[in-house]
Amino acid sequence: MGFSVGGASAVVFVGLLVSAATLAPAVERAGERRSEASAARAERALDRANTAVTVNATYNATTDELAVRARNTGTRTLDIAATDLLADGRYANATPNVAGAAETALWAPGETLWLNDTQTEKPARVVVVTEGGIAASAGVA
Repeated sequence: MGFSVGGASAVVFVGLLVSAATLAPAVERAGERRSEASAARAERALDRANTAVTVNATYNATTDELAVRARNTGTRTLDIAATDLLADGRYANATPNVAGAAETALWAPGETLWLNDTQTEKPARVVVVTEGGIAASAGVA
């Protein structure tokens, strides 16, 4: 009887060691992932805080051209390809151009992005949405 109780205890103890050895790396990986996700969230929040845009828009009824001027008033350089224009809530396939730069993919702080689009009628409002979901809107003059 003494040997069977001791043997059973040894088997249970070995089982606990194996399960602890399996559980420890999984818990450690979960903690690392949570830490990385928190750092990424903080980085995105900082990017949003450093992004600001002001917008004004005009419509030329003779040429059916909507001209939107968006100024990067934040401290972050933005990607032009990740910037969208909405006219009255509809996506506008605008042609982007940074003032003073013939061909560039970046929109630096202090620069003005020109977005030109053909619209059959004058929209009431335009919204410029930058990367990270930062949006600025204006009425159309």
